[in-house]
Amino acid sequence: MKRLVIVGAGGFGREMFAAAREAFGYGEDFIVAGFLDDNPHALDGFSGYPQILGSLSDYEFCEDDVFITAVGSIPVRRKIVAQIEARGGSFATIIHRSAVIGPNVAVGEGSFIAPNVSLTADVVVGKHTSVFHNTSIGHDTIVGDFAHIYAQCSVGGSVRIASGVNIYPGSVVTPRRKVCEDAVVGALSAVFADVPPRVTVLGNPAAPLS
Repeated sequence: MKRLVIVGAGGFGREMFAAAREAFGYGEDFIVAGFLDDNPHALDGFSGYPQILGSLSDYEFCEDDVFITAVGSIPVRRKIVAQIEARGGSFATIIHRSAVIGPNVAVGEGSFIAPNVSLTADVVVGKHTSVFHNTSIGHDTIVGDFAHIYAQCSVGGSVRIASGVNIYPGSVVTPRRKVCEDAVVGALSAVFADVPPRVTVLGNPAAPLS
């Protein structure tokens, strides 16, 4: 049985732990071994969580370890993944049992599909991407690597969401739109036009921040 090591013991890490215990394969394919975090006191004041096993830099990998990152910063997440890959580590994919996974849906390694997410049909989610609670992604949409789509978002069909994109809670992306590399969609925004690379948009209709 694999040992899931969650990298990051902050709020996202605690959410990841809760979801992992109710994910497909828990108790059959994997158990949660603990957390890695540079702050050994990250869980002080919180009960019911497994231990912090150390920092990533000083942790000795075990043969059955698999990793999942629980870090909000995409640049930091990229660095963590690169460090684990350089040391020969492998990654788990965590999909909560309440998620609705349609036909021909593919989810990449190291990605997280939270409770009550809907991936309707022929959706592709890349590697090390997180789709958070109560978000719906429509048919034929492709989400790139290292993206975050936060809670209660609605993404229409045939959307293209590139690598490194952040879509914040409550946002809507209408069908056939493109959200390009490292773009940011602010909370409660409605995207009716393509979002260029590395641009932050906000509002309804979403417009670039000046």
